[in-house]
Amino acid sequence: MTNVKTFDLNLLRVLDALLAQRHVSAAARNLRLSQPATSAALSRLRRALGDPLLVRSGHRMLLTPFAKSLQPNVRRVLDDIERTLQGQEAFDPTTSERSFRVAANDHAVAVVLSPLAHRLQRLAPRTTLEIVPFEDRFEERLASEDYDLAIRDRWSMRSWGRLETLFKEDYVGIARRGHPRLSPKPTLDEFLAEGHVLISPQGRRPGVMDYALQGTKRSRRVAVTLPHFLAAPAVVANTDFVMTIARRVAEQFARSFKVRVFAPPLRLPAFEVAMAWHPRCDGDAGVNWLRAQVREVVG
Repeated sequence: MTNVKTFDLNLLRVLDALLAQRHVSAAARNLRLSQPATSAALSRLRRALGDPLLVRSGHRMLLTPFAKSLQPNVRRVLDDIERTLQGQEAFDPTTSERSFRVAANDHAVAVVLSPLAHRLQRLAPRTTLEIVPFEDRFEERLASEDYDLAIRDRWSMRSWGRLETLFKEDYVGIARRGHPRLSPKPTLDEFLAEGHVLISPQGRRPGVMDYALQGTKRSRRVAVTLPHFLAAPAVVANTDFVMTIARRVAEQFARSFKVRVFAPPLRLPAFEVAMAWHPRCDGDAGVNWLRAQVREVVG
């Protein structure tokens, strides 16, 4: 019985060529080895396997019964090794039934993942897009394969190595169309005279406008605090409240609700939106394809 622990696996290529060519010289040419080197390898194989493998019959070399039984198995082993070393098979979006898990905040869902879902419906109709809340310790969750991708503002994910900026986002104001007191370009006085809507997932706390107002020694009155974007456009469209919100979200609201978009009366800092992934996904054809689709939808 052959001792697998001591068997030289490099001999498998030689064995495969000898079994296929049934001739030492032909096997040597196929392997790009010298004939003496191939003959020496055949001698080692005979000793290791305890079988002559090839026997001469006139001008031909014939396989022994044991060699014939080895041939399909040796070929399969080498094919498996080749596939393993080449990496994963190409991802076919038209037939894949893969489930992609993406962690995202509300902004990313509205601006990136909503159009991404539409794109996947066309290009990868059998895949599943599972969106999960963006929580703390996202690095640990990425590393533990809880999800494939994370999308939100770059600053919140700044400590993560695999980061790619998708676009830069700024802030605008929104109010209902026909607001009785706001001019087309509202002044700071007009803006601060109205009640404000604030998105705050963790509860009431200062927003980007509050930080900007600190330098003016003025403040605003937050009339409504919401944990997510979903209800915000309905609140603004049906009241005289105003809201400061990311531009791309505001533009989506303006297409579906009776709200108008205007430049904020204060300069507000822009922010970058990015996607993050774990290094384990660098060779994942499916996740690489998904990242490419994200780039496409953000343009």
